[in-house]
Amino acid sequence: MIYNLFIFGRGRKCLCREEWNRTRPCTDVDEETKLISGLLLTTKSFTQQLGRQKSSGFLSYVTPQYKLHALDTPSGYTFVMTTDPGVFDLQDCLRHIYAELFVAHVVRNPVYRIGDDVSKCTAFNAKLHSFVQTRPFF
Repeated sequence: MIYNLFIFGRGRKCLCREEWNRTRPCTDVDEETKLISGLLLTTKSFTQQLGRQKSSGFLSYVTPQYKLHALDTPSGYTFVMTTDPGVFDLQDCLRHIYAELFVAHVVRNPVYRIGDDVSKCTAFNAKLHSFVQTRPFF
């Protein structure tokens, strides 16, 4: 099951937050977003200190309750998806969301201004929901 998708821009600003299949509703969306952002920052720093110089860095981690998948793009965006712990690696899925959906329907959208909330890009939101809901692990 897929629980959440977050897209963070430069400066860790949350540009998009989508939610599916959550068993417990979030009581404070802003607080949850800050926690995910801080968790990513800490985990990336930790893996850089422990990992090899040329490593790809942090990709995912798993707990008994959920699995967090992360993709850092060369353009400075971070895509984060939380899922059921049994879901396999989602790097290809996150790359597809970035390259085929986000770049095509957000970055190349002449109306979109970099750093704005992505919810204004209705084509992206429609394609995102369609793509996510057709995954076998949805």
